[in-house]
Amino acid sequence: MRQDTILKPWQIELTTNSTKDSFEESIFFTGNGRMGIRGYLPFWQEKRTFETGLFVAGIFGEIKPGITDFVNLPTPVWGSIECDGHPITLSSPVHSTLDMKTGVRSQSFLVESGETTLNIEHQVFCSISDPSLLVQQLSFSASRTSDITVHAGIHTACCNCPIPDDQVKENHETIKLAKLTNKDLQKDSVSCTFSILGTGLIVKEQMIFHSSFAKSEDYISDDSIGKQWCGILQSGQKFILETTTRITTSRDIDSLIGSNEISDTYDELFAKSSLAWASRWSESDIEIEGAPDDQSAVRYNIFQLITSCSARDSSVSIGARGLTHTRYKGCYFWDTDFFMLSFFLYTHPEAAKSLLMYRVNTLPQAKENAKKMNNYGARYPWMTSFDGSEQCESWDIGASELHITADIPFAMQQYFSATDDEDFYLQAMEVLIETARFWYSRCIIHPDASADLMFCKGPDEYCGITNNNLFTNCMVKFNIDLAINAALKLKKADPGRYTELSLSDEEVLAWHSLRDNLKECRDSQTGRYLPDETFARLEPVDIKTLKTDDSASYHHVCFDRLQRYQVIKQADTLLLMSRMPKKFTHMERLNAWEDFEPCCLHDSTLSFASHALFAAQNGLQSAAEKYLKKALYLDLHEIMNNTGKEGLHLACLGETWSSIFFGFLGANFDSGIPTFSPSLPSGWEALKMRFYWKGSQYQIVVSEGRSSVSKV
Repeated sequence: MRQDTILKPWQIELTTNSTKDSFEESIFFTGNGRMGIRGYLPFWQEKRTFETGLFVAGIFGEIKPGITDFVNLPTPVWGSIECDGHPITLSSPVHSTLDMKTGVRSQSFLVESGETTLNIEHQVFCSISDPSLLVQQLSFSASRTSDITVHAGIHTACCNCPIPDDQVKENHETIKLAKLTNKDLQKDSVSCTFSILGTGLIVKEQMIFHSSFAKSEDYISDDSIGKQWCGILQSGQKFILETTTRITTSRDIDSLIGSNEISDTYDELFAKSSLAWASRWSESDIEIEGAPDDQSAVRYNIFQLITSCSARDSSVSIGARGLTHTRYKGCYFWDTDFFMLSFFLYTHPEAAKSLLMYRVNTLPQAKENAKKMNNYGARYPWMTSFDGSEQCESWDIGASELHITADIPFAMQQYFSATDDEDFYLQAMEVLIETARFWYSRCIIHPDASADLMFCKGPDEYCGITNNNLFTNCMVKFNIDLAINAALKLKKADPGRYTELSLSDEEVLAWHSLRDNLKECRDSQTGRYLPDETFARLEPVDIKTLKTDDSASYHHVCFDRLQRYQVIKQADTLLLMSRMPKKFTHMERLNAWEDFEPCCLHDSTLSFASHALFAAQNGLQSAAEKYLKKALYLDLHEIMNNTGKEGLHLACLGETWSSIFFGFLGANFDSGIPTFSPSLPSGWEALKMRFYWKGSQYQIVVSEGRSSVSKV
């Protein structure tokens, strides 16, 4: 666990003694949703090819036939400095600051070069007003008059180190996915074009320079292309270099991507981006009084959700690690639709629609996936990248973790309920219908009409391959209900499309029967809900023997053994009840907490926030606050010891927001209007935030035990 990060209302700060701290590089990630850059320094002593981390949404390269990885792109955050012919050596701690209000990351430190000491400052941000621009400013002064040489440009040696799907395995082999196909060096600019291996995508990086030294020369080496500046720097004089890089690709559709010649200064581009950030924060900020660290952590969670969502590009989604890392090959899971969507739905509905349109657009791939698995309809893959095809190489997970196919329609209904977006509903109808067809073909329907969903895995991935997982079956029933309603609406309002989709009264009646007869597991003696048919038969174990800290137990207990213990990896039945609270009585929910919370290992970063949400929804205030703290600081304190190694955990960020909004604030929309029943965490004296509902923006204020909701 790390607790050396300093939290301020709009900033986080950290001081380290290294130029290579993976934890710092993860938490100081900054971006604009379309692209982002990990928090590494532009200067380093050792070669770093796969750890730099410049990512653009949707840019994947092929690492083997049909399998892609999220491309670690050639980076313009690179440079070198020499004084009197000597390279620089770090001579002080590195102080890093991330300004969440504007997205600017600043790093300052001292270096030595021969007899000269340089005081270096570097700032970088990805413009949110023009998401193709990465803007930097480098400045330094010298302790004595020196002959200075500065190199800056595009580091072309960046490569990937693909991480296996198996969480206990590591890889040390690298592969270069971006091939330089063209370079063009002009007076004050460098332009490089790259072709992405296997997918044929094209990335172009055009870098413009403004320097306090008048003249520059071309600089080309084995691993970089750029410029160099040489001159005498007087003692106390400041050298300033501004660089702006426009990164465009062959698949760009974001309307804000510019194409004009870059002429603005750093300050001018910063001002434009800051205005756009101010607008975004006015929609999404949560203002908290009385808990300054929590205030900073909440804003950090919000900031990082925004910086990993390409809000106007419906051809991409958000990976499990956002744009912060290549973990899980950068693929999109149910994490986006189930854990992140609510944040965007209530703070930026345009972004929520874009994320769901990715699923609408990849319906053909889902139908092909169902066909490959000898089923009908559409089955959404467990892991997808830019083209919507299955990327999971773990056979049991890819084949059995079915619930994503119902999670997506569930998310679509949440969007439609909150927006009344009829245009989206008309496009999503086919998704609802084709996924219902998949479930009908995937379930085993017996002569007496009873039905089983066998060979499946619920969110609790330690359940082994089981039958009738409660979470999955209830989501399937919800999915089928949506399909029935869509079919009935089409039959009445658009009979032509009803016929075009080959719908019939007989098929709809069959869906009715499946919905009514699909099993929900209960204990035969107590009547309490069970996660699946096999959970009660597993071997009980004292989880203290498996868990010594908050890191995952699979690091020292093998998966095979874990799947035979009566333990839960992450929220499963409790997760279901947090999403469908009205389906269960208050006593049924409390019984589930009593049964399943004690045996949850929380071996997934998804789990703490879901437990916080459930506990807050059900009046378990002390437990809710305990789990909120773990979720809120999961990355900032590296609670599970994997933030540096794997990047930020976007699902936890999203679910933490939901635990505040739906849990501690008690947001409820069942009556058609927003209502709240707040019970703020200890130390939170007041709270204010805005949200959207059915096209209108509202504000909720909680103070001194009272709350008020008003239209803005």
